[in-house]
Amino acid sequence: MNRLETHRRRVAPQTRFLATAAAVASTALLAAAPAAGQDPSGEPEASTVLMIWGGIRADGELVLEPAFAYEGRVRSPGASGDYRVRGLDGEGETLFSIRFTPGEISDGSKGFSYSIPFDPAWTEALDRLELSGPEGVTTVGREAGARAMMAIDRATGQVRSILRNAAGGLPAELAADSSGLRILRGLPRPPG
Repeated sequence: MNRLETHRRRVAPQTRFLATAAAVASTALLAAAPAAGQDPSGEPEASTVLMIWGGIRADGELVLEPAFAYEGRVRSPGASGDYRVRGLDGEGETLFSIRFTPGEISDGSKGFSYSIPFDPAWTEALDRLELSGPEGVTTVGREAGARAMMAIDRATGQVRSILRNAAGGLPAELAADSSGLRILRGLPRPPG
């Protein structure tokens, strides 16, 4: 097992932070997505990666979103920092850990989005994600991960929607065009 140390979007209009964080994640997803038949540049081959994303609001609240596994390129933090995301199993053992410094977004908010190599065993083993930093600790468990989904346009690769509470399925406007969408389910989620 590897250990690392180191939308036309539909986003609920709760805060500008959430929309900006979703834009950061969407940009990272598109930047990491492989171009068809390409790789004369010597860039690493595309593989299954885990997108980890979130941020720190201007008031210091840590925000960690459910992760998504997809085909793309690894995009690891460039350097260590005061923040860390760990993936933990049911016994609290570390499956992966990354350290980083989030980037400034707006009005004092910060954000991050990285894509790390994905171990397929994590689909079942990953119990929770944990973000820690000077402000404290926050987690995302299986229940929140199971409700999340990302809808990606098959033709363009553009993120159409990031849904944080999609337990009931796709909204009507996306369901009408579901054949043109690739749906990614959030992690962690219940086994099975």
